[in-house]
Amino acid sequence: MGIFRTGFGIDLRQNHLILTLLKKSFRRIRVVDSALHPIPPEEQKEEREAQVIGLINGFVLKHRIKRDRGSISIPREKTVVRFIRLPVSTKENLRKVLEYETPRYTPFEKEEVYLDYHLLREEKEWLSLMAVYAKRSDIDPYLSLLKKIGIKPLSIQIPSIAALNLFSYHRRAEESEVSVLLDVSKAYFEMNLIEGNDWRESFHFPAPLEEKTPDLAGILKRSGLEPSSFAKTTLFVYGLDADETVLAALKEADGIKGVSAPPISRMKIAGGLARSSQIYPSLGVPLRDMLKSGIDLNLLPPEMRKKERQIGKPLFIFFISLAVLFGLIRGMRVFFKYQDKLASVTEEIRKRNPEVEAVEKLQKQQEVYGKEISELEKIRSEEISKIEMLKELTRLLPPTVWIWNLKYNGKEIEISGFADSASDLISLLDKSPLFDKVEFVAPVTKERQIKPEGAQEKERFKIKARIEARRTGS
Repeated sequence: MGIFRTGFGIDLRQNHLILTLLKKSFRRIRVVDSALHPIPPEEQKEEREAQVIGLINGFVLKHRIKRDRGSISIPREKTVVRFIRLPVSTKENLRKVLEYETPRYTPFEKEEVYLDYHLLREEKEWLSLMAVYAKRSDIDPYLSLLKKIGIKPLSIQIPSIAALNLFSYHRRAEESEVSVLLDVSKAYFEMNLIEGNDWRESFHFPAPLEEKTPDLAGILKRSGLEPSSFAKTTLFVYGLDADETVLAALKEADGIKGVSAPPISRMKIAGGLARSSQIYPSLGVPLRDMLKSGIDLNLLPPEMRKKERQIGKPLFIFFISLAVLFGLIRGMRVFFKYQDKLASVTEEIRKRNPEVEAVEKLQKQQEVYGKEISELEKIRSEEISKIEMLKELTRLLPPTVWIWNLKYNGKEIEISGFADSASDLISLLDKSPLFDKVEFVAPVTKERQIKPEGAQEKERFKIKARIEARRTGS
C-alpha cells in the first residue's frame, strides 16, 4: 500500500447510507468527511435508487473522488457467516472445498452464491477459518447500482468485518484480554468475540435489543468462553442506535470488566466527529484497501477485482530498457555524425509548430461551435422549452424545497422531493401560466432527516402538473 492514499467508503444499510472519506499520511489516517443519510427501504426500489445515486454523486463531486477507489459494505443480514475447521490438507484448495461444501454451511447451492474466506489460525492438523457467503441475487443489484454511477468497487465487505479491522488498527490486545464488539440497531444486535488478537466467534440476532440488558453471560458461554474470563472481558458498544441509554443498561451486566465506546484515537477527525461510535463500522470500510488489514475478505466477484501488480512485468521492462540503453551507447557515433542535420530538421519543425497548432485549434473550435449550434437548434425545435420550464420551477419554489427526482414526458411533469410545507407548493405552481391541473399523486409524509446542523423534519411530496401546449420562449 502507498504512503499517501485515499479511501472512499460506501456503507449501504437497510435504511441508511453512510459515506466516508479517509486520507492516509505518514503518521496517521485522517477522516476528511462523513455523511449519514436516511434512505427509503428496499421495497421503494425506484425512490431508494434515485436518492442513493444522488447522494453518492454529490459526495464524489464535492471531494473530487476518483470513481475507481470505492470500498463497499452491504448489510450483514444479507450474508451467512460461518466459523469452520478443516483438515490442513485442504489448504491448497480451500476455495474449491468451500464452494463444494456450500449446501452444508448455507441453505443455498454453490451456483447461487459469492463467497470469500479468511484463515484465522493454522494448527498442526487443522485450519480454523471464517467464511462469508452471499447470494448472487443480493449482490448483483448493488453492483448494477454502482455501475450506473460509474463506481468501480475495490471490495465488498460487511459492517462487522470493517469494525473488526478498525478495532485491530487502534488496539493491540494482550493474549489474556477478551474483547466483545457489540453492534446495536433497532432491528438486530451483533456480538463479535476476540481473545487477544484472535477472532473467535460471531453472533447475529435479527431481533430488537430489549430495554433490559441482553443475556451477555449466556451468549459468552455459548461461545465457549469460560466464566473465569468474564472479569477480563471488555464490552465495546457502537452502532446506529448505541445511545447513552443502551450504554447505561449494558454497564449493569454482571461480571463484565467494563463497557465503553470502541477506540478511535489513532484517527485524526477533521472538525471533530461526535457520532464516531454511531458510524464506527463505516469508518473501517475503506481501511482494507488503504493498509494491510487484519481480516482480508472481499465478496467482489473475482473477475471484477483489480489485478495485483506482478513483479515479472517490471523486471521484463527493466531488462528491455537496459538492452535499449546499451544499443544507444553503441550508436552514439552515428548519432553525432548526423546531429547537425537533425538539428536543422528540428529547427524547421519548431518554426512550423505554431502554424500547425493554430490550425488544430481552429478545427477544435469549429467542432465545439458545431455541437453547441446543434444543441441550441434541438432545444428551439421542441414544442415546450425545458430550459424555461426549469427556470419557472426555480423561480416559483422556495429555496428550502429539495427536488430529488423530476420526470417529464412532453405533456406532464412529475416532481418528488422534500419541503417544509408541501401543501403550499400547489398554490405556488398554480400561479404559473405554464402549469395546469397541479395535484398531489401520493400522500404527503413527514420524515426526520439527520444532518450535521441537527435533526430536521421535512414533508415528502410527489406532485404532477400538465404542461400548457404553447412555447414559453422564442
